[in-house]
Amino acid sequence: MHYTLPRDLFDELVKQVGKDSAEKFAKAIESFLDIVQQESLKEIENKKENIKAELYNELRNELATKEFVRAEINEVKAEINEVKVEINELRAEIRQNALLLKILIGISIFALTIFNPNFVTLIEKVFK
Repeated sequence: MHYTLPRDLFDELVKQVGKDSAEKFAKAIESFLDIVQQESLKEIENKKENIKAELYNELRNELATKEFVRAEINEVKAEINEVKVEINELRAEIRQNALLLKILIGISIFALTIFNPNFVTLIEKVFK
């Protein structure tokens, strides 16, 4: 954006120092203002880039990256698979214990039946 001096200020300069000097002075002021604007824009751009870089670094450190999330998900999946294996082992053990319990109950009933004196007399009568 190009800056120009206001007309009333330029007219006052012409009255005080003359037309040629006023034009040179006005051009110098306008050039100075343009240079200040350009330098300000450069400074703003540099600060903007610095702030962007700082913000990016802070956010990168704060936010979970895709690789981190994937690694965590894989760890959870591995733990779930371990738990499934343990559950399957416990189910097999429960089935085995249930079978052993049925056998033990059968043997108990058989022993109680055989050692029952009434049953023994019944068997004796049947086989006589």
